[in-house]
Amino acid sequence: MTPALVLAATLLMGQPAADTTGGGEPLPPGAPTDSYELAAWCYGALSEYLTVYEKVVPDLRDIDKMFGTSVVEEKPYTSDMSAARVELKLIGESVTDAEKASPQPIAQRGLGALRQGQSIWSLAETKTSRELARAWLLWALPDRCDSNARELAQRSLLFGKALSYNADSSSPPADQPKAAPTPDDTAAATTIDSILSGSQGAGAPSPPDKP
Repeated sequence: MTPALVLAATLLMGQPAADTTGGGEPLPPGAPTDSYELAAWCYGALSEYLTVYEKVVPDLRDIDKMFGTSVVEEKPYTSDMSAARVELKLIGESVTDAEKASPQPIAQRGLGALRQGQSIWSLAETKTSRELARAWLLWALPDRCDSNARELAQRSLLFGKALSYNADSSSPPADQPKAAPTPDDTAAATTIDSILSGSQGAGAPSPPDKP
């Protein structure tokens, strides 16, 4: 890869995620500022939100009965959970796109940010199920998570095309064998999914649900 493309990759994949100032749910203190890491953080926070939901469904029913609700569903907040899973898929795909477009391995950074996102629930998960349900009801995904994921996916797509064009233009002639991939090339293909699924070792954690 040419030095210019390496520099472009650094700028594209490490671009700070701009803060939103027009209202909506803000990012909490300590959330990553790097665009890729923020997407991984958002994925971790939202995936744990969906995991917590399954634990607190009975309490959610009791709370709804106590305070009343105009929405009647067989399982509370079903439509909200469907929307959250769609959002989780969008964010997850932006993370994967960024990892594929990056000329350097970045999945370990993403894994750390993902776990940081999941950890925002750690304190609430030590409380009673009713307290956990209340915390779940009060939480909302920061607005920046959606816009950042869309921007990251778009930049990754554009840079991925540039990488493909660069690779095609520097391909060896047909009568010359291609060089074997280097360890760096193999590492660059690593994604959060492959790490979580255990391809990096038998002791790797199980992945969160991902559509």
